[in-house]
Amino acid sequence: MRKLLLRIALVLTLASVAIYAFAKELSEFNALYRENQRIKDKTGELKNANDDLQKKIESLKNDKLYIEKVAREQLGMIKQGEKVYKFEE
Repeated sequence: MRKLLLRIALVLTLASVAIYAFAKELSEFNALYRENQRIKDKTGELKNANDDLQKKIESLKNDKLYIEKVAREQLGMIKQGEKVYKFEE
């Protein structure tokens, strides 16, 4: 009877250790999976931003109307002979 109790105790101990190790690995796996998803999402966002920038570069190289728009809005440039009127609010 004593040997049976020792065997049961040994089996329960080994099962507990195995369950603990499995739970720890599962927790680490889930953390890595979430991190991987976060990185994939960020990669998608960066790819979209990169595509938008590539389109702007192409427009700056080839689209004269876009170049004029950027020059007026971002650089405050005007065409020769134009007058700028500034109104105070």
